[in-house]
Amino acid sequence: MSPALFVYIQTHLEEDLCLEVLSAKALLSPAHFQRTFQAQVGETPKNFVARLRLERAAFRLLIHDATLLEIALDCGFRNHETFTRAFRRRFGMAPSSYRTWVRTQMQERPALAAEQMDDAYSISGTKVRRLQRANLAFIRHTGPYEAVTDTLFDSLEDWANNQGLAGPRIWMGIGHDAPGVTRPEHLRFDAALVVPSAFTPKGMIGHQVFEGGEFAVTTHAGPFATLPAAYAAIFPRVTQLPKHQLIGVPAVEIYHTARVNARLRLNVTDICLPVLASGSGRSTYPAKPEPNGSAEWKV
Repeated sequence: MSPALFVYIQTHLEEDLCLEVLSAKALLSPAHFQRTFQAQVGETPKNFVARLRLERAAFRLLIHDATLLEIALDCGFRNHETFTRAFRRRFGMAPSSYRTWVRTQMQERPALAAEQMDDAYSISGTKVRRLQRANLAFIRHTGPYEAVTDTLFDSLEDWANNQGLAGPRIWMGIGHDAPGVTRPEHLRFDAALVVPSAFTPKGMIGHQVFEGGEFAVTTHAGPFATLPAAYAAIFPRVTQLPKHQLIGVPAVEIYHTARVNARLRLNVTDICLPVLASGSGRSTYPAKPEPNGSAEWKV
């Protein structure tokens, strides 16, 4: 399957993604598409789409105070009843019970993250900044985030050199799923490089557009292995920004380096979580408020 198809699915989950629609996007017959997709992904197109919708809903139950119907419709379900039945099958409890349970679980994580911070890594304050729209060349990794290797970025570097792309490299990582909601084997991560313009994808190198917008940005300094602890410390800050609401995923990482090297003890990374100006409701997840900023920040 072309990487572009997976980008289309994840950005159109609230729309009709039936077999006929997806096979037409892939320029294949429905039967051929079904066989090829399942062989490559390990799930049928129907099950893949349903899982992504439920995982989006689970994360939004944590961070948003929208009604169950609003979340159901936003995630591609036709009504509250269909959503509740599917959610209970996937997570073993009703959406309302899950919302209470997962928010309680998240209250314990910042303290655990703080225990690691003094010696292993440090993080800056969190400020809201606007990131610019950009074209990206990317390679997708599916599986545990900690299994992402430098070879993905090395392959992008080789591709860029073969394309004659000169100038400084701007490296990004895009995490599309929330650990704890999505099973480790299904987590999706894009190793990405900012490129001057759109291009025709070939092989494992795909093209996508990073739309930019407002993000809560925190700078992490330390080994990549401490990024999960940093996210646990940052997440409560963002849910309590006084003028913005956390949207959810994808989480975007900007690496301050000419070449990504996970073996370094000191890597500097901007952790960027998408936010929306207040006005459409806000999370009530309990945490201390943090001041936000309005400085411009550009990719």
